[in-house]
Amino acid sequence: MAAQQDGLDYTKTWVGKLKAGELVFTLLAGACGSSVLSYVNTCSCALKFSFFVTVAWTAFINVLIDVIIHLLGLWERLLWIFRHSAVHTVLCVLAGIGFLIGSSLAASCAKDVCVTQKSTAGAASFFGFVCLALFALECFFHFKEYRSMQSEAREQSSAQDKPPDYYIEEKPTSGPGVV
Repeated sequence: MAAQQDGLDYTKTWVGKLKAGELVFTLLAGACGSSVLSYVNTCSCALKFSFFVTVAWTAFINVLIDVIIHLLGLWERLLWIFRHSAVHTVLCVLAGIGFLIGSSLAASCAKDVCVTQKSTAGAASFFGFVCLALFALECFFHFKEYRSMQSEAREQSSAQDKPPDYYIEEKPTSGPGVV
């Protein structure tokens, strides 16, 4: 029951809400991108949409696994390296770059002659750009968390380098050699 409470608490956090938005919009981007057909073999839009669909479904599976791990309460059982904010920052940067390139390619084909569903292609590129914004926002938050972890580690290491308070040597006020 405690694991379910942790999972329900996750849905109330900003990361949980952001992940829910990413899950919905990557699903929409992947579904719209998959339904766009290019009927001419010489048209380059088929390759562009296959790249977009690959990015969308890869991001969807990544977000889905992350949400399932959090909802089941397995997050704290993972090794620390998988929970490190630098790993999440890199994954969000990769997803953002993929959606930037893929959505731009999909938008360039939205009005092409060889694409059968032009409005679906436009919707796919729109959802891709929304995913780009969501992943960029998550990347910003994870990067901020990573920077605060670094500054905290620097403060701890500088505190360890200082001698303890009880070891401070007082200067002699009188005696031989005091000027």
